[in-house]
Amino acid sequence: MVVGRLESSKEHSIPTGKFTIGVTMFGVTTPCVNAVKERLAKEGYETLVFHATGVGGRAMEDLVRGGFIQGVLDITTTEVADYVVGGVMACDSSRFDAILEKKIPLVLSVGALDMVNFGPKTTIPPEFQQRKIHEHNEQVSLMRTTVGENKKFAAFIAKKLNKASSSVCVCLPEKGVSTLDAPGKDFYDPEATSCLTHELQMLLENNECCQVKVFPYHINDVEFANALVDSFLEISPKSRHVECQPAESKSIQDIQNDNAVLQKYPSCNGKNFSRLNDFPNAKPETLQKRIVILQKLKDQISKGKPIIGAGAGTGISAKFEEAGGVDLIVLYNSGRFRMAGRGSLAGLLPFADANAIVLEMANEVLPVVKEVAVLAGVCATDPFRRMDNFLKQLESVGFCGVQNFPTVGLFDGNFRQNLEETGMGYGLEVEMIAAAHRMGLLTTPYAFCPDEAVAMAEAGADIIVAHMGLTTSGSIGAKTAVSLEESVTCVQAIADATHRINPDAIVLCHGGPISSPEEAAYVLKRTRGVHGFYGASSMERLPVEQAITATVQQYKSISME
Repeated sequence: MVVGRLESSKEHSIPTGKFTIGVTMFGVTTPCVNAVKERLAKEGYETLVFHATGVGGRAMEDLVRGGFIQGVLDITTTEVADYVVGGVMACDSSRFDAILEKKIPLVLSVGALDMVNFGPKTTIPPEFQQRKIHEHNEQVSLMRTTVGENKKFAAFIAKKLNKASSSVCVCLPEKGVSTLDAPGKDFYDPEATSCLTHELQMLLENNECCQVKVFPYHINDVEFANALVDSFLEISPKSRHVECQPAESKSIQDIQNDNAVLQKYPSCNGKNFSRLNDFPNAKPETLQKRIVILQKLKDQISKGKPIIGAGAGTGISAKFEEAGGVDLIVLYNSGRFRMAGRGSLAGLLPFADANAIVLEMANEVLPVVKEVAVLAGVCATDPFRRMDNFLKQLESVGFCGVQNFPTVGLFDGNFRQNLEETGMGYGLEVEMIAAAHRMGLLTTPYAFCPDEAVAMAEAGADIIVAHMGLTTSGSIGAKTAVSLEESVTCVQAIADATHRINPDAIVLCHGGPISSPEEAAYVLKRTRGVHGFYGASSMERLPVEQAITATVQQYKSISME
């Protein structure tokens, strides 16, 4: 896979067989991007396409920083328009910085700079209500940019590119910058488009590092797509050496602690996966999804918002979890049991094939979830499945990540010890997470103690869920659990262990006495480095129990007199 080849080049400092090129796209520049991808493939390049939605640009630049993209065709720079004017798909002030700092070849164009993105028309700020608006659908409205705004976009781009000390080529289409900027279309405005191209020509310093080219084409003309690729080939070296990065130093105590965990869970290889540095089996589209999801989550964390994940046992649960704004949805067999009125621990007993149930649930849930990432709960100790093949099956169905459930972590005492002794222990779950990580899947495992958190972090887990045991409350919840105060201590210990291995890992809390928003808030306010809550029973079973009971009681209270 592409990232595996890149990693190989990092390790051996030899030229790679294929470069990976980042390309930015929006719906209104799709014909151009498709033609560019096809041509680049013929030239021997891999491409990763990023939707220019604010998150997409940051995700691409994260990969650039990690050394996994060797060139960029930034065709669709519309995020700059949203940043300058105040749209909902904005980049930030650091746009283009990573590309210029890494000194990789950059071909830049002005795709979709004729528009600023907003939500429903009613959400457009009052000062823009009289502007030219195109309603893409009920949820997305586009506003045509003006001559004055285009001058600001040009100034932002030129200020960045004039600092370049490596090869940059700016390609400008004279006849339109999107499908809407064409004769007879809503945003056709030759004056505004001409202003954008002329302003860039005037502000950009045309020198040995930066070239500016103007073409008599529309951005979606195949001739312009070929011009973009030709320009890239002109400035792209035939081969490139990528320097290895020195490993992070660790204290003696850290090394001793890590070695103890590696002896317990030998599948861990001791690498720090806090950066994108080991995905030998990843498909580009899978890895791209993972990066975009994590970027969205980290954006929320930076804004002080909690990350909320939810289990779903039915399609309607998933549908309305998404409507409520959930960040992640996970499907596993216990969801089906609890929504059938049975306790969640039924998912750990021999009542059904856990992994088969997840595949069945995919057909029910995936079609009704439109945007939110959906993960599969995987029984990693299943002795009748080759886990590498099963993970590929989950990926092909449409899951973008995995979690270790059913998990032996919920067992203790002699039974747990016997499971470990007979090769059916938690180590298999660590191995599954490591394999999923190598495939570029998002990984959100449960950990029940600091040692397990360390093992999962070493395996490359993106999100560690500190599990406090079976959820209490409700008609079929547990009656005994650690106290809420004890949960704070346990969650903090797991978070600290995780961040010692990977400071960038996301940590969520789950289970036990944390069964309501108030209790989740209690834990989050008393811990450090814990970023949110993962709910299962608390997210779908308890709300249903309460709502149905209350609704029926209201009907029964109707007076017949």
